[in-house]
Amino acid sequence: MKLVSLLALVLCFTYGATAQKAPIKFGEVPMEDLKMTYYDKDSSAAAVVLVDYGEAYITIMSSDVKMTIERHVRIKILRKEGLKWGDVAILLRQSGSSEERITTLKANTYNLVDGKIAITKLEKDGIFKDKYNRNFTQQKFTMPDVKEGSVIEYTYKISSDFWTYFPNWQFQRTIPTRWSEYWAMMPRSFHYEKYMQGYLTVAVNETKDTYVDGVDVIAHHWVVKNAPAFKEEPFMTSEEDFISRINFALAYINFPGRPTQEIMGSWAKLNKVLTEDDDFGRVIERSGFLRDIVTAVTANLTDPVQKIEAIHRYVKENVEWDGTEDYYPGDLKKILEKKQGTSGDINVLLASMLDKAGIPVDMVLLSTRSHGFIRQAYPMTRQFNYIICAARLQDKVLLLDATEKHLPYTAIPERCLNGQGLVISKTNHGWINIEPKTKAKSTISVDLKVSADAEINGTINISDDGYNALRTRKEYHSKGEKGFTKDLLDQKR
Repeated sequence: MKLVSLLALVLCFTYGATAQKAPIKFGEVPMEDLKMTYYDKDSSAAAVVLVDYGEAYITIMSSDVKMTIERHVRIKILRKEGLKWGDVAILLRQSGSSEERITTLKANTYNLVDGKIAITKLEKDGIFKDKYNRNFTQQKFTMPDVKEGSVIEYTYKISSDFWTYFPNWQFQRTIPTRWSEYWAMMPRSFHYEKYMQGYLTVAVNETKDTYVDGVDVIAHHWVVKNAPAFKEEPFMTSEEDFISRINFALAYINFPGRPTQEIMGSWAKLNKVLTEDDDFGRVIERSGFLRDIVTAVTANLTDPVQKIEAIHRYVKENVEWDGTEDYYPGDLKKILEKKQGTSGDINVLLASMLDKAGIPVDMVLLSTRSHGFIRQAYPMTRQFNYIICAARLQDKVLLLDATEKHLPYTAIPERCLNGQGLVISKTNHGWINIEPKTKAKSTISVDLKVSADAEINGTINISDDGYNALRTRKEYHSKGEKGFTKDLLDQKR
């Protein structure tokens, strides 16, 4: 991220970062790790992270601000179920013409062949990039020649303009981690809020004041040893809420003798920015081409509730959700033409049409269950990944989402039920409870008769309601009647 006002202040400063001593060296794999057949601290593990090492630091030059992220990962594959760890995806942030770039990438697979180490290198043709959502792309690669007993190793360096998004660090995965280490090196003038979550004991937690190129840098250092595999529990919202990690949020920048530059701000400031954003808040009040469509959809309807239901039905039937969870919309006219869009596309389109029908409507930012809880102490858009509508009818607020074709307009998807959402509005800004208006319910009725020769005959009636009904309808439409019936009967045998 480039801030002209900031750069004007720091033309005289040059920050650098010195490499810390890594616990391993690329290409030097101990023989005992290659010979390992099980992990002694968790014999059920299909794979184990031997080392996960990372560094992140900010560099300020005369004309730019850069953040660099370096990572070195080594994993032992123990069983067939662990082969999936050979498929690697690295998320890269993007916005407009700016995007994070991988400047260095090396990857090897190590196998024991006749007692000797055989090395297979990742070739360039095994690396590719694809879109993840509007804010991220993915750099993907599959480690070559991975099999049970392999050790895989990869290291990469990312160059980033998005220094306000200092990378969090996760000490735990769904497989055990023998050694996890992170260095976060920050210029003293950059004030980041930090908060640790999870229950793991941190073996090293230290802060060092160092001078790099004659300027103060604070180096934060954490090490966690022998982290157990993270196990998901019943009714858990997201592992993101419970897994052990350190999180960062840039609060402000304060150069000596200069005014403090606020970065995090407040929820009210964030609300103001979004309501005035041409690509977000102002999209709803614009999009005049929708007026004729709304007039046709709501013809002969005077009751606002009927208008809401009609518009909601129109959006569901004319735009299919592509599965992407986000909150910024694209070009609404093109989305209608393409008949497909993200959650941001669909629900902002819904809000814009409600607005054209004269129904007061606000957008509600939220974090889905898989994305994790919102921490209200940290006003950051990175905590959100989804958006729904809040239509207002006198003293009643109706939460709406049009991504699920088989849900009624009165219900929002189950993935949205994650506490509270933030209303983005010039007049109604604040937090709102995201509560279910329907249940997940199944009823099974059995009428059986036992004959004289002990033969049982009868009928079984299965009735699904609410979110259970949604899952059943989606399964029915994806498999067809014959496929659905066959699978249902197979399950009951």
